Amino acid sequence: MESGNSNALVNLRNLAKQLRLENNLPEDKTVPIVMVPGFSGWGTPLFGAINYWGGIENIPYLLMERGYTVIVTPVGPISSNWERACELYRQLTFGKFSIFNCKTEDINEIHDVDIDYGNYYNDSRIRPTTTTTKGRKRAILYSKSQDKYENWTWNEDNKVHFICHSQGGNTVRYLISLMSRGSADLHPKYFGTEGRDNWAISVTTLGTPHNGTTIIDVLQNFFSGSTDAAIKLLARLFAAVSFQTPDKRFYDLQLDHWGICRMEINGKLETFQKMRERLESGAVSTWLESNYNGFYDNKIEGVHDLQMKTMSTSNHVYYFSFSFHSTIPFPSQWPSWTIEAIDSFPIPLVDFVRKVLYSIPLVNIGAWIITLILDSFGNTVGWPILLSLVSLWDVTRWATQSVANRLLSEINYNVTLPPPGKYLPRKDVLPLMMPTVYAMGGQDLTAPQRDILGQNLGDWYLNDGIVNTESMRGPRDSNVRNISAFPTSQVNSDDVRGIYWHFGVNDQMDHADEIGVFIEQDTAHSMNDMYNNLAEIISRLSPSS
Repeated sequence: MESGNSNALVNLRNLAKQLRLENNLPEDKTVPIVMVPGFSGWGTPLFGAINYWGGIENIPYLLMERGYTVIVTPVGPISSNWERACELYRQLTFGKFSIFNCKTEDINEIHDVDIDYGNYYNDSRIRPTTTTTKGRKRAILYSKSQDKYENWTWNEDNKVHFICHSQGGNTVRYLISLMSRGSADLHPKYFGTEGRDNWAISVTTLGTPHNGTTIIDVLQNFFSGSTDAAIKLLARLFAAVSFQTPDKRFYDLQLDHWGICRMEINGKLETFQKMRERLESGAVSTWLESNYNGFYDNKIEGVHDLQMKTMSTSNHVYYFSFSFHSTIPFPSQWPSWTIEAIDSFPIPLVDFVRKVLYSIPLVNIGAWIITLILDSFGNTVGWPILLSLVSLWDVTRWATQSVANRLLSEINYNVTLPPPGKYLPRKDVLPLMMPTVYAMGGQDLTAPQRDILGQNLGDWYLNDGIVNTESMRGPRDSNVRNISAFPTSQVNSDDVRGIYWHFGVNDQMDHADEIGVFIEQDTAHSMNDMYNNLAEIISRLSPSS
């Protein structure tokens, strides 16, 4: 490929154009593109309107209109990568789909998938209440040739491409490793056979925390003084969204096997109050403490555990990765309105200093000298000198740590505000993510985390609001190369597979923009182009022999 660009979307567009000119690389749009959501993701549109893939737009539908076949997989939104891998495998091998109706644009959602989580928890002190669950959602098929996929199941003859957002990339890494190595001890039913990693042609990751993310540390620090209260609040939320049967939930946590659902006790279904009390008194805290959840699996420590038990890549699979950030540097200079702001302070600072000095015996003898000196701070000479001695970052840190957090503690607000860091959120960041962009910009790595990540850490403050940009390139134990080195004339060579081809960094999208949720119009165009170009590229790739 021609010389690379720092912008990932420019490099993507260039590669799509170059492969388009290769006459021996026609598109095969019959191979399904499997879209795997990240942490907190969902399948069918929330409230019937908000798609995970596209927001008010519908990326799978747009790809279908261009002739591609797309499968959307509604795996557990906050589950562990093991659970999500089991769910993903079962959904793709179930043989039936919920169908997107091209005419009405509705989804005939069906809940009849059974999931078996195997023997994964056998050696654990904390286990779910059951290792099987029923009545789960089918994967959703978007295709203009639905009849061809009526009895379709994922196998060696029916290969797929994976497009993964966020945690979805680590889920697919686990799945492909299980398909390659097998795991007859942990799951003989799903993963008892080795050598099936060639069922996947390509894997593309968008904002995946390949080496973990510090967002979990940010949340833990914020709630450090109120952990019990936070867990109770979480339990109430879980009770509210999980009280109904799965087919009636507007947002399905898919944690029924952990007892996070309405249960039958002594032959009677429990009331909402009883369910809430049960979740508050231990079911949710047990689930959190088990580390079999997405909170732990997305931490640096959790992804390290994943890397210890999986292979980084398969030599049968093409890998592509995209990085993003939504930050600007923390200002190094005081803004132009600083002196005006100082003058508006409720008590004039110069008058305060004057009164303090005048109260000292004998000092008031030289009152005219004091007045002359202090008055200089009211003009353009004094304040610039003072501002040159202290930075905006220092004052912000002092105001946060020594004033705001102390005040919050004294009035029993058991939360801790994050200190300033290297970055601020960009002005067009989703408002809900502005605090996390800011907090991650100042979240230091712990000593154990530094030991895990090793040398050449890079910049772990740059982020997209949920994932650190440094973590998105690819797993630290894999071969990651710049997309500029991608050999367009030798695409089908075995030497191209098993490598993470990194498209670069996009600095115009936050974590929600990457999937089109609540984005501006200009960003929506960029997002649509990203998925269209990506689909065109991967559809030209041939399966390994």
